Amino acid sequence: MLSTAHRYFLEVVRAGSIKDAAATLHVAPSAISRQVAKLEDDCGAALFERRPHGMELTRAGEMLADYARRVAMDAEHVLRDIRSLRHAELTTIRIGSNEAVARNVLPPILGAYRALHPDVAFQVHIASPGVVTQRLRDNSIDVGLAFSLNAGNGIAVRYEIVSPVRAIMVPGHPLAKRASVSLDDLRRYPIALTDSGTTVRLLFDSSAAGNDGPPFDIAYSSNSSSVIRAIVEAGHAVTLAGEITLAEPLRSGALVAVSLQQAVFAERTLQVQTASHARLPEATAAFIEHLIEALSAGARSRDS
Repeated sequence: MLSTAHRYFLEVVRAGSIKDAAATLHVAPSAISRQVAKLEDDCGAALFERRPHGMELTRAGEMLADYARRVAMDAEHVLRDIRSLRHAELTTIRIGSNEAVARNVLPPILGAYRALHPDVAFQVHIASPGVVTQRLRDNSIDVGLAFSLNAGNGIAVRYEIVSPVRAIMVPGHPLAKRASVSLDDLRRYPIALTDSGTTVRLLFDSSAAGNDGPPFDIAYSSNSSSVIRAIVEAGHAVTLAGEITLAEPLRSGALVAVSLQQAVFAERTLQVQTASHARLPEATAAFIEHLIEALSAGARSRDS
């Protein structure tokens, strides 16, 4: 179990300042300062650099934070295993994912698993890929299912499948019959995109920034992929998305996916992620196996 000093230290790391950490923990800032000072004395090194915008970890602080997170994860997983032995409560598996994957990919996978394991409950948290990885590091979720360009430090990629970004439109759109389109081809048409923070928006913004020519007509933007999908299905715009999240309307012919010629759009992957040093409870490890098998089967089906 974590000591009080380590708990206070981790909250300062998460919050970015002693004042905000104190507010979250409902203790005096001086109490947190004393505990951090004690840790620095024990370690013989400064753990934070005090900056105008808040507290920034030193290299020693990063090492201690990694250690404290591992201890916190292991403690929580052991407690969960003990509770499951007593059958005192359902085993809850916390999943982080973006809205499109959570809505279109996860439901049949979760339903099939729970039919076999009724003692398991799921909590699905909707977040951007960057927030999903941060929540894994903070141990506020157990499994991440996220589109990724680079998972970053502290994240273990348990499985990944290539999930290229395509241009998505209604069958009657002027570009719908093309075998492929360039980003420049989209300049003449209204575009609907999710807000910044998604892999699609990151790829689009970075690619568009390097292109000369008339500005793109970003006619619609939203933090909801459902809103973007409705706009595109109504024929008002083109969007960029992966086929895995739009399997149903693509299969029915309501929408059409056209390949993008820029190679960068083919490099995105859908990843099953965990914290790299996490000791996974048996129930979580078993579910991850099921998740990987389901994603693999879906990929084979799409390729056939």
